[in-house]
Amino acid sequence: MRLPLQKLGTVPVKAITTADITMLMEEHGKRNVKSATVHGRMSVLRTVLRWCMEKEFMPEIKFPKLPPTNYEHFIPPTTGELEALLSVAAPHIVRVIVLGAQCGLRVGPCELFGLTWTDVDLVRGVVRVHGSKKNPNAPWREVPIRESLLPVFTAWRRDDQAEGVEYLIHHKGQPVKSIQTVWALTLRRAGITRRIRPYDLRHAFATELIAGGVDIGTVAKLMGHSTPTMLLMHYQHVMDTQKRAAVEALPAMPACAQLHVPKKQGACRESASA
Repeated sequence: MRLPLQKLGTVPVKAITTADITMLMEEHGKRNVKSATVHGRMSVLRTVLRWCMEKEFMPEIKFPKLPPTNYEHFIPPTTGELEALLSVAAPHIVRVIVLGAQCGLRVGPCELFGLTWTDVDLVRGVVRVHGSKKNPNAPWREVPIRESLLPVFTAWRRDDQAEGVEYLIHHKGQPVKSIQTVWALTLRRAGITRRIRPYDLRHAFATELIAGGVDIGTVAKLMGHSTPTMLLMHYQHVMDTQKRAAVEALPAMPACAQLHVPKKQGACRESASA
């Protein structure tokens, strides 16, 4: 709401018009704000104004059509890039990489940075993730820990219990709120020059699952999405490959193919001579 407040903060709500809202959308365009960001911000404003209309604080106005949400597509880190990052990363960044790329957690305070050892059940081999506010219908979800990673988690817990540390992601025993600076340093140490965001670890999780043939509904549940819609928007390029593999798995139709296979070149020449 920062820009709307800057531009319309002194205007009485009842005086706001459709032209004012259109002006805000154009102002975002002048500032080169991404369409998806504009869509999200203006959706918040629309919700606020609709509430004002329902309470009769302002007259009914027509809200202009929002711009399409053309999400930017990022190439997730490859297996080689992940290995390069792990080889030079600080201990707490190693945990971020593992939990992001192998469990699909959102890298940030809403999920990963708030994870404590009370959320990890090593007997059942699951991590209980408290859902983000984006999906209030699913306050938490359980993500299985790969069998090969259980010894790693066990060693982490043993070390943290010895130091009395509660949070999985910590630096010198203190909870972590941001990794922006150390993440950039880790990329440089690994010799990676292209842009890779910490959030792309979660994208790598989804990409590898889809490419491995896991159905889209299961991937959505593991990632904490209420519907597969977000996956359909962001991972269409991966699913194209899956669709190709799907049709290639259909039973062959030899009789149909024979009807359309061209005759041998020699036979065609003989027919032409005749």
